[in-house]
Amino acid sequence: MLTTKTPYELLVRWDQSGTLAGAHVQYRYVIRDGDAVIGETLGPAEPLTLEAAEGFPLDDILSQVQIDALTAMATAAAERDAALLRMMELEAILAAGQGAPANGAT
Repeated sequence: MLTTKTPYELLVRWDQSGTLAGAHVQYRYVIRDGDAVIGETLGPAEPLTLEAAEGFPLDDILSQVQIDALTAMATAAAERDAALLRMMELEAILAAGQGAPANGAT
């Protein structure tokens, strides 16, 4: 048996102001036993990054500048999400610390 991964879809969206808001790639997975196709499924949409787009023919429809911009935007969004998560963790630590007695006093 052999499973192949081929490009299926490039999803791009803009926000209400017309600014590029995000891009995702999606792949089709086909399982073959010899020449017979025994299964096919679509993978989840993945945020467009250089890793996720490997094997996806972006240069068929986008210039390198556009590809770089989409990749940079996805990277920035992931970094923003990680920073927001860390901020929420730190706020929870601060909130828990404010309820504790100072200097170990009871």
